[in-house]
Amino acid sequence: MELNVIEQIKRFQDFIENSYYPILLENARKGEKCLIIDFSELSKYDPDLATELLDYPEEIIKAIEKAVEQFDIDGLLNFKIRIKNLPSSNKHLIGNIRSKLIGKLICIEGLLLRKSEVKPRVVSIRFECNGCGNILNILQLGEGIKEPTRCGCGYKGKFTVLDKDLIDVQSLVIQEKQDELEGSTQPQRIHVLLREDLENIVSL
Repeated sequence: MELNVIEQIKRFQDFIENSYYPILLENARKGEKCLIIDFSELSKYDPDLATELLDYPEEIIKAIEKAVEQFDIDGLLNFKIRIKNLPSSNKHLIGNIRSKLIGKLICIEGLLLRKSEVKPRVVSIRFECNGCGNILNILQLGEGIKEPTRCGCGYKGKFTVLDKDLIDVQSLVIQEKQDELEGSTQPQRIHVLLREDLENIVSL
């Protein structure tokens, strides 16, 4: 059962009001910028929303954050939602991660081998077209700077950088636990990027 965005937001408002409102109020009062939701509680309250969260986590988490913004509480701007306690069916060994899991909400466990220092990363840049003055917002998804190739007016020259949006990030290297593997299988590793309030939540 796929719900439209307005219905998702309304149902998440109801869920938060019934199950998390005091915690949300307290977090906002303390200046904390996130709310941790227990997946098992959501699954009991609204199984359809829980299923959609597993299948379309990016869209659904945005809907939850929109639902949070609807409450008349100071300090909810740019509030983040985090999920814990996923079902065992969504827990995977690092070596078993395949393309079918891309875009899904999954859980992995392992040994933390390395972590970087917290560093700023550019996530979007606003450019001004030197031909017509139009403003283009370009998402920065990888290393280096991605610039516009052309404007809607047809201009293809250099664009002027107006400003940049940055967030704090931290990279981790996580390795499978040997006792979870069969025989002499070598443990696999995965690189993980922590963003915003998730940085510095782990220690070696």
